[in-house]
Amino acid sequence: MSHGNVEIVQGIYDGFAQHDSEMPFALYAPNIEFDASRYHLLGQFAVYHGHDGIRAMFSELLTEFRGLEFQVLDLTPAGDHVLVTVRQSGVGRTSGAAVDSRHYALWTLHDGVVTRVCTFLDHGEALRAAGLKE
Repeated sequence: MSHGNVEIVQGIYDGFAQHDSEMPFALYAPNIEFDASRYHLLGQFAVYHGHDGIRAMFSELLTEFRGLEFQVLDLTPAGDHVLVTVRQSGVGRTSGAAVDSRHYALWTLHDGVVTRVCTFLDHGEALRAAGLKE
């Protein structure tokens, strides 16, 4: 299922790039968990739950940044997981400061549905969480 999982995750990023804010929710489990406790663009390290939690997180991001983009640099299948290297860019609405950085997102899927996303700043930590490195 790894290849199918990669296509699903890539499709979600493509949907975001096309400003389709509803498509991803068809692929998220109702009880999805988004763990930003290791890295969050806003610096607010939190864990978001369910569709409402994900919507609140993206609302926060889009309130703080204009032109926010997530570019997939690499997708690595790992069983029920997909590890994504992401370049994010945008401009702070208040500060006018440009943001251009990289993070790692570990997506967990079950039967073609996303059940969890965990973001990391450290590549080694992300690789270990995906079971790709000891």
